[in-house]
Amino acid sequence: MSLNSKIAIATLSLLLGSSISEFSANATRPQQKQRVVTAQVNKVKNHTVIPGKQVGTITRKTKRADLVKLFGASKLKDETTRFFGGEAEFPGTVINLGKDRGLTVLWKDKTRTQVRGVMVYDPQWKTPEGIGVGTTVSQLQQKIGKFKMSGLGWDYGGIPQLDGTKIANYKGQLVLRMSVDEKLAQKYEKESLAISGDGVTLSSSNPSLNRLGVNVRQMIVFFD
Repeated sequence: MSLNSKIAIATLSLLLGSSISEFSANATRPQQKQRVVTAQVNKVKNHTVIPGKQVGTITRKTKRADLVKLFGASKLKDETTRFFGGEAEFPGTVINLGKDRGLTVLWKDKTRTQVRGVMVYDPQWKTPEGIGVGTTVSQLQQKIGKFKMSGLGWDYGGIPQLDGTKIANYKGQLVLRMSVDEKLAQKYEKESLAISGDGVTLSSSNPSLNRLGVNVRQMIVFFD
């Protein structure tokens, strides 16, 4: 096992306080089957993400019934979130906020009465530092300082290491998943392959990351 693999597994195990088999960053993105009701969405005014504490008004004490009040029943879909190609399963509730936008609430058990964490796919939701979906590598470096990250394009790829950064206090509470812009990856295929895979460690100052449009595609927030 490479150093990157060990780092990824150790980090994610720490985040969940249990075995790594319960989590993978390759979670299913929100299903786009429900019609978006603008009036309901506009009621959600709090989009602040504080790792360990909240995603908007969602906290570890939030129950599924609370999600209905916040977002409307039509926006919610309970499903089993599968990880590692289906080897592990986790109770989840998808909150559909439109095409490629929304949240997935991860529950501690099937009663859906206590939140373990939230996966964020929607650029509206940001940390106090302004970090959110769409934040580029250069922007992230400006906000937190230089950092290292695992090679892209695999199960534990594109995860910045928070140690030594300005948000080191979020370790164990926040995972950022970064990936390349698909069109740019096709245009610069060889360069994209060079920064991908297990065994690759990348510096945030690597010029290929900016050229390939690498940005945050997913935030995973865990609560205390």
